[in-house]
Amino acid sequence: MTPKQLKTHKSLITQVHTSTRYKNYYKENRDAYEEMLYNAFGKRSSKALHVTELIQLVSYLNMQTDALPVFQFKCCTPSQAWKITTLWEQKARDKSVLALLSFCKRITKRECESIATLRVDEAKNILIALQKLQ
Repeated sequence: MTPKQLKTHKSLITQVHTSTRYKNYYKENRDAYEEMLYNAFGKRSSKALHVTELIQLVSYLNMQTDALPVFQFKCCTPSQAWKITTLWEQKARDKSVLALLSFCKRITKRECESIATLRVDEAKNILIALQKLQ
């Protein structure tokens, strides 16, 4: 980023942390703040947001707009799902689907109905964890 963009970014971050909604609710509830960012922008930190996303966030937190956009997550690819199940069958002691879903829950920190419902980033993290298994 250019120095001017960095200055704008820093200014918007300051506006986020001094906004009405942030001070009244999200300052005390960090988990809810991260979840809101993740659902709206797919990121867990305001520092990772682009300037246009920060403008939307500031507008929402200052109660100028009613809602944030909903981030569209991409589901894991068929090749990722195949790789996850293949690695699981090779490395796990309990090769059941229930055990695999339990493992996925431990890695992703959320309940999964099936491997196909995993998001791309979650599938990557699960593949990394499976490759580290002995």
